[in-house]
Amino acid sequence: MNKLRLMIIGVLLAAGMSCSSENEDDIQPDPSGNRCEDVSSTLSGDVQSIITSNCATSGCHVSGTGRVDFTDKQNIIEYASTINSYTQSGFMPPSGSGHSLTAGEKDKIFCWVSAGAQDN
Repeated sequence: MNKLRLMIIGVLLAAGMSCSSENEDDIQPDPSGNRCEDVSSTLSGDVQSIITSNCATSGCHVSGTGRVDFTDKQNIIEYASTINSYTQSGFMPPSGSGHSLTAGEKDKIFCWVSAGAQDN
C-alpha cells in the first residue's frame, strides 16, 4: 500500500512539474555560463557605453550625487559585481528613470563580469 501511495505521489509531482504555467518568454537564461557561449563582451567595446547611457546620467551615477561615479572607468570595474547583480535583477536602472536595459545589454554585462570584469 505504501509503495502504491509513493508511486502515485511521484506521478502527480512529475505531472505538475511538466505542466507549469510558465510562459517561454518568462524563462530566464541559464546563469551557469552557457549564457555567454555566444556573447563576446568587453568593457571598452560594450559595457562602458551601456553604463554611460543608462547609469552615468544626470542625477544618477555621476560626480556630486553621493552615489558611485560611473563616469570613472575604475569605479565600473570596482563595482562590477554589484552592477551585475542590480542590472540582472532589474533593480537598476530604476523603473522611474526613463532608462531600461535590453536582454542583450544585460547579457553583455553578465558575461563581462563572469569573465573577470577586465579593463579591456
